[in-house]
Amino acid sequence: MRKNPALRIVFRNSWMLGVWLLLGALILWYSTLIPVFGPFQITSITKNSLPLVYLAVGQAIIVIAGGIDLSLGALLLLSNVIAARFMAGQPLPTVVLVALGIVVGLALLNALVGFIITLSGVPDIVVTLATGYIWSGLALWILPSPGGGTAPEMRWLFTGSPTGIGGSYWPPLLMLFIPTALVAIWSRTTQIGLSLYAVGSNKTAAQLAGLDVRRAKIVAYAIGGAMAGLAGLAMVALTGTGDPRFAIGANATLNSVAAVVLGGVALTGGVGNVFGVVATGVTLIMLNPILIAMRVDSNNAQVIQGVLIAGVMMFGGLVAFLRERRS
Repeated sequence: MRKNPALRIVFRNSWMLGVWLLLGALILWYSTLIPVFGPFQITSITKNSLPLVYLAVGQAIIVIAGGIDLSLGALLLLSNVIAARFMAGQPLPTVVLVALGIVVGLALLNALVGFIITLSGVPDIVVTLATGYIWSGLALWILPSPGGGTAPEMRWLFTGSPTGIGGSYWPPLLMLFIPTALVAIWSRTTQIGLSLYAVGSNKTAAQLAGLDVRRAKIVAYAIGGAMAGLAGLAMVALTGTGDPRFAIGANATLNSVAAVVLGGVALTGGVGNVFGVVATGVTLIMLNPILIAMRVDSNNAQVIQGVLIAGVMMFGGLVAFLRERRS
């Protein structure tokens, strides 16, 4: 195996390949549980996966760099309510400007969080827990109760339909893969992207090698903020309204961490692949329609989802432990 480059690549990415195979198996299984599986189901799965996939990819970049962001769900809420508050009934140029402003603004906001972490030395989990409450409060101030709306063009971009119902599966598919592929390629082909792995793996060694650890952390948080902005835009396109409830952001954060771990990204930093996180993000969303198709009671469905996620995470931890012992 050491002499065969192809086998080395497969072995190195075995977990990522495994989660994609698992997703394929779940889709095939789901197709046998329902009377018809076609474009409508593909569209539904894809568009409903977008918010979690975006958030999980942003979380993955931060975790790879050795951090963790408990405020990403709150940033999603902030993006969601700003879009719902300022996009409804506006012409396309205004909608585009608002969308760009949200993505760039949240990237800069989270870059500031990364700067505070590197400057103060306070653990990421403490700083982001505090900023999460701040962003949630801002979301409630902007939109005190569920409401607002979005533009038909925005709904078409993320759902394939101006009304958010039915439509083509190509727009959501492209919106699933283009942003995530750009982040994945950037993280593996650019100097700053590769430095995230070095910093997350061994911060001291990275500093001795001359890498700018502070810059890497700030860039990672900026990417996370931008992806949270996209997640909020996708959510308002799906629902057609803004919702500032704290529980939505908290659940989104927890699900993003679960998707990161299931996708093969080590919480200790320096290890992982964004493409694996994309697969697990879709997989987590797939569990709900599968359980509904199996006529599982909604109260039991959450327990089953939790047990499945915990089981896979424990298995992943065992695989990582055995791999470390072998190396």
